[in-house]
Amino acid sequence: MSKFQKVRGMHEVPIKDSLIWSQTIDHLIKIVKSFSYREIRLPILEQTELFRRSVGDETDIVNKEMFSFDSKSKKSISLRPEGTAGCMRASIEQGLLDQGQQRLFYYGPMYRYERPQKGRNREFYQFSAEAYGNESVYTDFELIQITEKIISSLNISNACLEINSLGSKECQEKFSKELVKFLTPLKNKLDEDSQKRLNFNPLRILDSKNQETQSFLKNAPKISDFYSSDSSKKSKDLKKLLDDYGIKYIENNKLVRGLDYYNDNVFEWKSDSLGSQNTFCAGGRYDSLSKKLGGRDTPAVGFSFGIERLILACKDNFIYQRPKLCNVIILEESFLNLGANFSDKIRDIFPSLEVRFSGLDINLKSQLKKAIKNNSNFAIIIGREEVESNSFSFKDLSADKNQESLSEEELISKLKELL
Repeated sequence: MSKFQKVRGMHEVPIKDSLIWSQTIDHLIKIVKSFSYREIRLPILEQTELFRRSVGDETDIVNKEMFSFDSKSKKSISLRPEGTAGCMRASIEQGLLDQGQQRLFYYGPMYRYERPQKGRNREFYQFSAEAYGNESVYTDFELIQITEKIISSLNISNACLEINSLGSKECQEKFSKELVKFLTPLKNKLDEDSQKRLNFNPLRILDSKNQETQSFLKNAPKISDFYSSDSSKKSKDLKKLLDDYGIKYIENNKLVRGLDYYNDNVFEWKSDSLGSQNTFCAGGRYDSLSKKLGGRDTPAVGFSFGIERLILACKDNFIYQRPKLCNVIILEESFLNLGANFSDKIRDIFPSLEVRFSGLDINLKSQLKKAIKNNSNFAIIIGREEVESNSFSFKDLSADKNQESLSEEELISKLKELL
């Protein structure tokens, strides 16, 4: 009988990498909490119509990449392809937008039916933050500031910030008409995807990876020519804030996001070390999304990190802290309760210390071999001699030192010294 294998494109984290994952996410949580963001937990399943209305009917995500199915009540349900729409839906449903400005974060798996490759799976994890109710450009800046703080603290040295402004929805409509007018005579020379987008989503043509298409765009109208005075000011104000704070950036007037809800300032962080899938963080403003989903007019801006790509970018640079591990070993079955109780006591005194109790495995040589194989740092041994002398034998396995006989008080002091 053949062995079962994971479904193609689904992501599982090997045991050897789980510590890197948990510490990376904990690190992100610590930073966004320091900026007063609160966690919101969201469902993986949403109504398909939520994404059609928010992400856009003509986007690749909705047209090609969603895992959708009909429920027993014949409603179309989808595994979430991104988190922003669900977070906004939850905020409207829970009445959060009526309670003033909101700063929220969430993380978890997303699903898109794409060709699996390095840095891209059909199941992938995102960590996101969203700020609602503040139209100030300072909020755009602060979110970029948070991402920069995360990136620098993870020692990602080759990260590059790209920014652009898409203008207001009115600016985008005017620009799209002119772009279509410019490219229509060249339609047959454009790549296949761009030909399709010409009628339905012309802004995405700017993001084409086809070199010939990009060569035509060099002489195309620029979206900046269609900014309103308000959009122009927002773009200039953001750049001034970034300059004043010392965050370096590149202006990329072809930077567009693959989702229809964005307006004005957008940004991406990229790393050359990630190959073709080099964007590991992206964000921007989406002031019209709330109303589009049935809520009140609410300015909004957010960002998302792709956790897989973020870890690929920082894995070799960020110093992950492996918890210390201690094995408690008994040499007689009658000491089972003593060993279990003492193990619990050590866990209570040293919450950051991992404590493994051998239970009824009373072979000292075997237990020490297992402890060393598991990269254990310490061993505490309880045998007849230790019980009769009211002491413990302690061995530092990470250093070539002799075994010591210690009282309980001395043992706790010793662990405090080593941890």
